[in-house]
Amino acid sequence: MAPCSSWSNLPRELIDRIFRRPIDSKDLARCTLVCTNWRNIIVDIWGKKLSLLRPAFKNPSRRILREYEKFQMDPPKGCKARLVESLFHWGAIMIGPQNSLYAGGVFLLNIHFSKKYPFEPPEITFQTKVYHPNIGQDGCLCLERSWCAAMSISNIIRVIYALFSNPDHEDPLDFEIAHIYRTQRIRYEQKARAWTKKYATARQNSAIDWSQFLTDHKILEPQE
Repeated sequence: MAPCSSWSNLPRELIDRIFRRPIDSKDLARCTLVCTNWRNIIVDIWGKKLSLLRPAFKNPSRRILREYEKFQMDPPKGCKARLVESLFHWGAIMIGPQNSLYAGGVFLLNIHFSKKYPFEPPEITFQTKVYHPNIGQDGCLCLERSWCAAMSISNIIRVIYALFSNPDHEDPLDFEIAHIYRTQRIRYEQKARAWTKKYATARQNSAIDWSQFLTDHKILEPQE
């Protein structure tokens, strides 16, 4: 990354002058929250261990706990989350938005936080199979471009939920599905609906009991 290497060649005194005063650990921590590029620049200048940042962000579990509490009080539309094993592992559920190809589908997700959160995005994977250009065949999602440390898990869940209605076929994870989306839209729509009906049901196995959530959203198990 050219910007990082050019910044790293600047003397520390000049960096301090650019920011008009000496930079302490809290200043650095705030700068890293701006975006990934700023984070990379600061890592490049002050070292990958980022020892200066440790006093400012010692315990990621505090932030995760705050986010979990906020998620419970104000969950994104059609979504719910619960702890699975610890604060660092959540299970989540989404109901496909109305007027989309995934309407009424039940989509289960796993959310894992690393010890470097929020400087690294959470790892979010779909447990439910989804026919979608932005979701890999193994359920993986690419969040690096959408994520910055100032975001919350609620923000990124809303971004994912919006993809049901507005797929980003220009930046896909599954290029074959993206090609079908661009060139054979009717085929894409038929297959997305078929997968939703087949896989995104209320009968999926889960480590969490979502029955009350499904009842609240009037999602019933299919009849035999």
